[in-house]
Amino acid sequence: MVSVLYESAYGSTEQYAQALAARLGVTAAPLADAPAVADPHDPLVVLSHVHGPVIPAASWVSKQDLGGRPVAVCAVGMTLLDVARAKDQLKDMVPEGVARFYLPGRLSYSTMSRKHRMIMWGIIKALKARREADRSANDQAMIDSYDTDTDHVDLSELDAVVEWVQGAGR
Repeated sequence: MVSVLYESAYGSTEQYAQALAARLGVTAAPLADAPAVADPHDPLVVLSHVHGPVIPAASWVSKQDLGGRPVAVCAVGMTLLDVARAKDQLKDMVPEGVARFYLPGRLSYSTMSRKHRMIMWGIIKALKARREADRSANDQAMIDSYDTDTDHVDLSELDAVVEWVQGAGR
């Protein structure tokens, strides 16, 4: 039986984990409460948010002795999907053989901590300082959504993860 673990910052990762678990007929568990896994041959899917260069799911997977079990990591973030997939930030963060998925997330300025808001303000200020012609589509998307609650969650993006679990993951 597959295990689904997650860490969420603004709720989108938890939403994905719960939806994935429901589709697979299991229960998702918070990464902090990671239960002992009964069968080391069963697939494991770990989802978390992306916070700059930090992806908690990747860090957690890298520190575990997972033996030969099939493992997938899902990074939930605000980077445009085609950019996230092309950049493949997880590639150098997880052991070889770990499946990597990128999912569009949610960013809630209305509930964001003061510290996080200040970090975002600095990033946006730096992006706006660039000439418009030098900004990427991802840079412009960040500028356009600044200080606005933004939700790009798309549960259909879980189809590839389900396919992995049902195919390569078994």
